[in-house]
Amino acid sequence: MHVHDLVISADGHVDETEAFWERVPDALRERAGPSYEERPEGALYTVLGETVLQPVDVFTGRTDADREREFRNDLTGGTDLALRRAKQLADGVHAEVIFPNDLLGLGGVHDPEMNFTLARVYNDWVRELFAPDSVRCLPVGLVPTDHIEGALAEAERCLAAGFRSLMLPCANAWLPYDLPAYEPLWSLIEEAGVPVNFHVFTGNVSFSAEFATLDGMTTEQFVARRTAAAAHTPEHRVERLSTTVLGMAAGMSPVVHLTGSGVLERHPNLRFVITEAEAGWLAWALHAMDAMQDRRRLGLQALPMKASDYFLRQGAATFSDDPIALHNIDFTGADCLMWGNDYPHDEGTYPRSEKFRAEIRASVTEGQARAIFGGNAARVYGFDLDALARNPGSGP
Repeated sequence: MHVHDLVISADGHVDETEAFWERVPDALRERAGPSYEERPEGALYTVLGETVLQPVDVFTGRTDADREREFRNDLTGGTDLALRRAKQLADGVHAEVIFPNDLLGLGGVHDPEMNFTLARVYNDWVRELFAPDSVRCLPVGLVPTDHIEGALAEAERCLAAGFRSLMLPCANAWLPYDLPAYEPLWSLIEEAGVPVNFHVFTGNVSFSAEFATLDGMTTEQFVARRTAAAAHTPEHRVERLSTTVLGMAAGMSPVVHLTGSGVLERHPNLRFVITEAEAGWLAWALHAMDAMQDRRRLGLQALPMKASDYFLRQGAATFSDDPIALHNIDFTGADCLMWGNDYPHDEGTYPRSEKFRAEIRASVTEGQARAIFGGNAARVYGFDLDALARNPGSGP
């Protein structure tokens, strides 16, 4: 196979199976582990201290494609490497960047003991799991940010173990990324030469995402908001459009924080990726930063470079099916875009990715398609395209 024909998914997932939870200390497993409770209206799923209602119609009316998603036809949760490889190859994917499943919610509850312990257990487990197929499978190390000291320690541990990317929560309202306290972490990651990932639906945006800051809230206002939320959903949360759409829009937060606070100016070799946010918003966000930089120049923190140029130099975003991102490609260019099938989530393109890749190819040049489907991911994450081309589908 020619290297130009290789497809790298920049967004895949693995489920935290019983093999993972068996490694978690007993007391923490009881507090944070997954559980189901059947109700007439559906199933209550609890994990990491959060409970969500899965409505009854989730379990009825499924199509064949639905049954292939969300590990519904893979009880191993994507941990059987031969089965995983077969499913991904059937979807036209030769290599992938891998994120957690339930542990995306790590940090949604401010519980440092739980978050750092589960991150350490997960990182050890996922590294061992995918080590036999490291040419094709690149798991990302989890780094909670409940406090900087713990984040630094786990980042150092992951880097020493050989992780080629680290994931920080996409949004951390208690400790936003424009604070100087993060400087040692940015320096560590920059020096290591690995990209930092901000996968959406992570951190304390949890199952909602508000375009607001906590800085101006009084204690009374915060307590009132919590009380209102509890009254609205006394037992569980229900996924709404605000969960997914605003959750994806939260991907703008790291872009603006890292740019506007001067992090990217001070750390010109710090690379970062916004994952699973789609990318139609990207052109607008870059334009808005440039416009405000010009119009509000008397009030904004000064930057030596044009704001959008920092992202184009150091940032990237993944998408699965986003015609708006393709429409804006003359503005953003293709070098900052990476495709991912979001295996095996409902909102992704698996198991019908070829249909969506064909639509992308029809909208961009051949060179842009090669960059989006594999070239950019190989450059950002260090995939060995020659090794993949020599052995694109068989076992390690």
